[in-house]
Amino acid sequence: MFLLVSIALALNARDASGVIIYRIGTPFSEAEKDSLEGIGIDFRELDWSENSQLEDALDPDSLQAGVLQPNFFAEDEDIAATLLSRDGWVSVQREAGRGNFDQTVGNLLVDQDPSTAHTWKAIDQATLDFRAACCNDPGASLRVHFDLGGRFLIREVRLRTLADRSDHFLEQFVIGVSDERYGIIGNVPNLPTVVEVEGNTEPEVSVMLDRPVTTNFVQLRILRQTPKEIGLAAFELYGGGYVRKASYESDVIELDDIASLGEMRWSGRQDPHAQVAIRTRAGTDPQPVIFWETRPEQQDVVRFLQGGGELSLTEYKRQYDKLADFLKPEDEQDRVRPDTEHWSFYSSPYAFGHPGVPIASPGPRKFVQIRVDFASTTVAEGGKIDYLEFKASVPPLVRRLVGEIHPTETEVGEATQFTYYISPTIRSTDSSFDAVEIATPSGMVSVDSLRLAGIDQQDFSWTIHEDGLGFEVLLPRRLEPTDSGALVEVVFTAPILREVGTLFAGRVFDTTKPHEVRQRVVPGNATNEIAGDRLSVRTALSESLVFSPRISPNPFTPNGDGVNEVVNISYKLLRLTSAVPVSLEIYDLSGRLVRRVYEGVDPVGEYRHTWDGRDDSNGLVPPGLYLYRLVVDVQSAKETSSGVVAVAH
Repeated sequence: MFLLVSIALALNARDASGVIIYRIGTPFSEAEKDSLEGIGIDFRELDWSENSQLEDALDPDSLQAGVLQPNFFAEDEDIAATLLSRDGWVSVQREAGRGNFDQTVGNLLVDQDPSTAHTWKAIDQATLDFRAACCNDPGASLRVHFDLGGRFLIREVRLRTLADRSDHFLEQFVIGVSDERYGIIGNVPNLPTVVEVEGNTEPEVSVMLDRPVTTNFVQLRILRQTPKEIGLAAFELYGGGYVRKASYESDVIELDDIASLGEMRWSGRQDPHAQVAIRTRAGTDPQPVIFWETRPEQQDVVRFLQGGGELSLTEYKRQYDKLADFLKPEDEQDRVRPDTEHWSFYSSPYAFGHPGVPIASPGPRKFVQIRVDFASTTVAEGGKIDYLEFKASVPPLVRRLVGEIHPTETEVGEATQFTYYISPTIRSTDSSFDAVEIATPSGMVSVDSLRLAGIDQQDFSWTIHEDGLGFEVLLPRRLEPTDSGALVEVVFTAPILREVGTLFAGRVFDTTKPHEVRQRVVPGNATNEIAGDRLSVRTALSESLVFSPRISPNPFTPNGDGVNEVVNISYKLLRLTSAVPVSLEIYDLSGRLVRRVYEGVDPVGEYRHTWDGRDDSNGLVPPGLYLYRLVVDVQSAKETSSGVVAVAH
């Protein structure tokens, strides 16, 4: 449950005011609700299916049970047998030619009753020949359409006649599929073929597809080769496994008010060969997209309903869909586009194995939308989500919080002094803040000074994060509405170890309310004194992967007197986008390997290893000169750094 244990230990009702947890999926248990209410935290429970904008290839039964997962069927489960329960349908063409489709008769083919069937009456040979010739349709085909009510994996097709009418077998037929869902039952073209059977004489037919397909829609085309009576009592589809892709997109979630967005958590499963990609976006109005309509009389194109007013996104789209096509732009790609003025783009996927991460979408915002995409490389594996939940503080600490950093360019590996500018807009009703947190992705050296409204502050303190990748500064006082627009300047020294932009994310918080959402600093023009409007820093390009190897002390004296017993070999890894193999070895001057000091897989960062002057047999090496060899192995290059180490006794 969302931070419940830690919150329960420390949070009182006053501290919790404004904290809301929004959960989609499996509801809170009664014990969880009691605990939340007891510590003054409000919560909202949302349903997957009632709160969805998109449900593609998702298991409807799981959705009703509160779980989000891709469609899955066991190998012996007939997918077609349950299509009616998913709002799918079957239509049967009663006679060759156009029209004559019957949806009621079609239902007989998936009712799992072996005594019900549809029969196509015998025709004379002349009629068969005439239809084939006049309609340019060899075999005078009949068609049966199956809307599966969702996307499913199909491996096998089975057809069966009535048990007492084995002579009704289908001589020739074609199976076609499509990812579209057709609303007009009779107006379906011949779909791409996935299997064709010719010369059949069996009343029961089972056909395995050469390659399994994932599809919404299946078409059976029956090609009559003789005038005999034919019939079909059952049409069955089997898959066995998960669909390869499935998606969910929530409708826009309207928060109680403008809110600071906190951590997002989830509970679920991601199999080794599958991916569950969770993304978010946030906005300031109810509509993340803009639909366009044409006005023939004015000969222009305008926003539909001026953004949709206060309609939900689902209703907004529904109303737009009701427009006649001639009132929509001719090209479908011109009919809708993202509202980038009021909404962010979807975030990068959150790491599924690490729930409890800050929402990446910008805030404070009043509207949030969540998307989940499932993908797998094998039908045997998939994933699921029991619930998604996120924390919000309503209202935020301050109305607006803009920041920028200077300088915005530096050298890779060099410790640089930065100034972090924060400009808050504080209303009289805002609770405000008295502390600042700044992330330093490559580590840090020191916090050097603090200025409020241009005045140096002596009475402040700071602490470094346990992992060394950030720090917190405690201001000498809580900022007041009279400080609105005044600059908070934090001066600190830190290195940059990446050539791509390094983001120094900042947040402010109230130390008296430790469980409120910390409000994010938004990049922008905090001060006119500098240009940049960024919170990220670029570095000059370099070619080296290894920066600044240092050997200390050199020489060293492993003689047992307790002084300079080991040598420290330190270095920085640069330019890496992921962890890579690294090895550190000691050689004598003849090139013989003396000691393998380190072998591992490391990301960007600073490292230090020690050598105690002993070889791989744990014997003390003779005094003299030795070589260290540091190797960083990446796919595009293997970089070696080496130098001399002196041993004295």
